[in-house]
Amino acid sequence: MPTRIQRRRTRGWRLPENAVIVSRPSRFGNPCKVGLMQEMGYVDPHAAATEYFRRWLYGSRFGAPTDEADRARDRILADLHRLRGKDLACVCPPDRACHGEVLLDRANLPAAELDEWIRGVRARVDWHRVNGGEEPLHPSTAGAQR
Repeated sequence: MPTRIQRRRTRGWRLPENAVIVSRPSRFGNPCKVGLMQEMGYVDPHAAATEYFRRWLYGSRFGAPTDEADRARDRILADLHRLRGKDLACVCPPDRACHGEVLLDRANLPAAELDEWIRGVRARVDWHRVNGGEEPLHPSTAGAQR
């Protein structure tokens, strides 16, 4: 089973062969900053940022009801299958919660189950967009309900 590994920036450290970087600047990065969660007073800012990411990836628009956030989510969903079977590298310490764990969980679903889950997320986002007076990102899901 693929695992999450801590990315290092020390001299000589190399990304393992079967690993993908998922830290913030990457395509799969968490838009929620751990530092912001710390400033907001969360006792465990890593856990708070991870939970925010999970909810956001699953289709919540709370805290990020923008086209940019919806498109960022959709880019992750479109490429999630590429993470299947890969170790994921992030700068988060191994003993802390990390959005990489959420990515590992979803990416390693059976292909049909992952596709169905992604369709559901897209339908949920479009339902919220349409009910908020916005255009859906995926018109085929516009009539879908939560």
